[in-house]
Amino acid sequence: MTRPAPSNLSLDDILMPLAIAVVIDQKVRPVERTAFAELANGLLELFGHETMPRQALLDWFAASKDDLEDQLWDKGGNTLVLQALTRFTKPAHCEAVYDALVSIAVADREYVTEESRLIKSASAIYGYPRPPLKVTRS
Repeated sequence: MTRPAPSNLSLDDILMPLAIAVVIDQKVRPVERTAFAELANGLLELFGHETMPRQALLDWFAASKDDLEDQLWDKGGNTLVLQALTRFTKPAHCEAVYDALVSIAVADREYVTEESRLIKSASAIYGYPRPPLKVTRS
């Protein structure tokens, strides 16, 4: 199978929504980091980028985490989420990003209000129904 032509999206563009899904509940758990790394490589392939070793992805996450959290908890949090999600416009790309967000949100078997809001935003932007998930903690 041939790899798709590289998209105009940067590594940061592709990984940012996934990183947001990991940190949005203010708990970074190992299972979420594992899901981030696995799903990131799937998205990188989809967007025509080279896949990366797991540790390189986790290093990217670690280097981006503090700045991302600062932006999320600042007044610009909603803007950051909107910008991260609206970079994707092709239906297949939107579906892949949406699936990845939902997978990360439930990876720790806890679905909280912050994650629900992120999925609600993605659902509205991409035109998908919200998954039938119940918030387990607010």
